[in-house]
Amino acid sequence: MRLGVASAFASLIGLSTAQLARYVTPSDSSVSFSLNIPTSTSDSGSGALFFQIRGPATGKSWIALGIGSSMVGAHIFVVYTDGSGNVTVSPRVAQGYFEPQFSSDPRITLLDGSGVVDGSIVANVRCDNCLSLADLSVTETRSNWIWGYKGGSAIDSSDVEADIQQHDNMGGFTFDLTRATGGDSGNPFVQSAQSSSPATGTRTSGGSTPTSTNGASSDDDDDDDDDDTNLGSGSSDGASSAISRITRMLKIHGILMGLAFAVFFPLGAIIIRVMPRPHHADAHMVVQIIGFALSIAGLAYGVMLAEDLRYLKKTHPVIGMVVMGGLFFQPIVGFIHHWLFKAKGKRTILADIHVYWGRALLILGIVNGGLGLDLANNTTGGKIAYAVVAGVMGLAWLVATVLYYAKGGNQAVGGGKLQSKPSPDGMTE
Repeated sequence: MRLGVASAFASLIGLSTAQLARYVTPSDSSVSFSLNIPTSTSDSGSGALFFQIRGPATGKSWIALGIGSSMVGAHIFVVYTDGSGNVTVSPRVAQGYFEPQFSSDPRITLLDGSGVVDGSIVANVRCDNCLSLADLSVTETRSNWIWGYKGGSAIDSSDVEADIQQHDNMGGFTFDLTRATGGDSGNPFVQSAQSSSPATGTRTSGGSTPTSTNGASSDDDDDDDDDDTNLGSGSSDGASSAISRITRMLKIHGILMGLAFAVFFPLGAIIIRVMPRPHHADAHMVVQIIGFALSIAGLAYGVMLAEDLRYLKKTHPVIGMVVMGGLFFQPIVGFIHHWLFKAKGKRTILADIHVYWGRALLILGIVNGGLGLDLANNTTGGKIAYAVVAGVMGLAWLVATVLYYAKGGNQAVGGGKLQSKPSPDGMTE
């Protein structure tokens, strides 16, 4: 039975002021994504947003919309049929370029009008915390989104953790959030929606995910309605380019930091312990400066990656920035100590600070390298290679240090005071 006149009138008023930003994929015009930000959310800067995922039910295994500039780190919403005329919406997070895993973080509700409608998969979704999860601002004019779909047989599962095969097509685009704003309907995609209450059969508690809705409304908005405005822009080439750029940056960052912390810094520490005088301090400084330069370049790539992938608060980049912050003091303390040693002919407290601070940073940096490989989902071969190089250099550094102290260490120069010609022996790692 139709809604009462008052309810229908109120619903239509809400729709009349709603703005739907809409994007149609270039590879298949039947696949589209729409977005609405209610006026209340826009005014407060936080709150719910609505999105619709639509595509053909035949020939599509799944269709997905993601918030982010690339697959890694994006919040992805995968839609597939559940086998009973309804749809399953599975929120997922991709930690690398492999199958994204289910995430209970997004608080979503599957709304009326969702299901298999006239041969199309339709998912009308309200997300209560997507803005905060994805660090989106309602004032963004070029917010980054990605899409993908897999052709083939329907998944027909109500399991939000069902396995999905790799996409056949994918791409990226931007939404102007300021122009997707308007209205305060509980469901801007369906005229018959009375409120934002979930459809029968959905789950909405906490971060749980609605799996299906009991059928679709016959009043579901057509794609060509005037409320839909084509405010999305992008292409699959742009997304592929972005992914290639991220992949390239990940490799460069890993190589630079791996060389710095697993090769040059340990090598510099070994040189100061085993290389004959009088040039061991100079060689130590040259090697460490090279390592320092490599780490600075690696830091630049790391910061850009963390910003692009929204990883700034994850363990690896946080530890990395702490290590690099501490590393800036190493050459300063080292040069001052070297100058004082040559001027006074004896070690100072700066020598111990330089040595033990450097050891702590080196160990932490090597460990953090392993965390970075795990975060980037590096290949098993890559992880093994890093472990072998870091392990060999770390063992060589340990052996050199033990031998140095076994031979008398700093006492070899008279308990910290030179017995003859000054030598920069105090310039330790």
